[in-house]
Amino acid sequence: MAAFLPLLDAWILAHGSTTFSLGRILRLYTSLVGPAMMVTGGLVAARARSEALLEASVAEAQVAKNRLLQSQIHPHVLFNALNGLAELVHKSPKAAESAIRHLSDLLRRIMRASEFMRLPLGEERKIISDFLALEAIRLGDRLRVVWEWDERLDVLEVPPLLLQPLVENAIKHGISPSIAGGELILRARAEDGLIFLEVWNSGEPMHAGEGGPGIGVKNLRSRLSLHFGPGASFSIGPSGLGTLASIRLESIQVECLHEAPQRPGGR
Repeated sequence: MAAFLPLLDAWILAHGSTTFSLGRILRLYTSLVGPAMMVTGGLVAARARSEALLEASVAEAQVAKNRLLQSQIHPHVLFNALNGLAELVHKSPKAAESAIRHLSDLLRRIMRASEFMRLPLGEERKIISDFLALEAIRLGDRLRVVWEWDERLDVLEVPPLLLQPLVENAIKHGISPSIAGGELILRARAEDGLIFLEVWNSGEPMHAGEGGPGIGVKNLRSRLSLHFGPGASFSIGPSGLGTLASIRLESIQVECLHEAPQRPGGR
């Protein structure tokens, strides 16, 4: 508004200020300022629309990237499960029949989970339980599982199939190669403002990059970065007499997640 006052003063001086009533001056001022304000308002609105479109495009790109990463995992889980089932058919047809039922439960959960960007950690635990039931049929007492799981963390929102690839990797590279099998420890704990999701196995200690980790482990860092940004990290390496794969989340990052849509239910 102030920018137009010098123009108004100059116009009045040029035409003689005594010939103008206050009403005429106000009308003149309105005729000068009105169009300019309309143009300014239009520019502001256009900028707001552009920013909204940019934010929507970024969000859509993140969703597309997440779908791509998840699509790499789902067939991977299925193919590995079928390979284990094929091995079991020759050894014990009766056990294979039971394994097929567990595989059906596992795939049903995975299909439901794939519809969501995030799901409660408790649902991830159920997926892991179904997977371990399937592996227990194949490995028998060679697979010994210990849960050190704080169930209060089950409400936390995480990307689907976040831990399952780590469990699968631990069994494949740490427990299956051993004739005696081994122990698998699954942990979910909160400590010093951080949240740790961990998979430990008693097999030969393995460093990051060893053992040829599959697709599920390779894209884990990308998925963590997509969902949590710098507030998440992943590491794998020797721990005691075994190997520890650990996901660390800053609790503030978890608490700030947006409200997610309705979650998949139980069986």
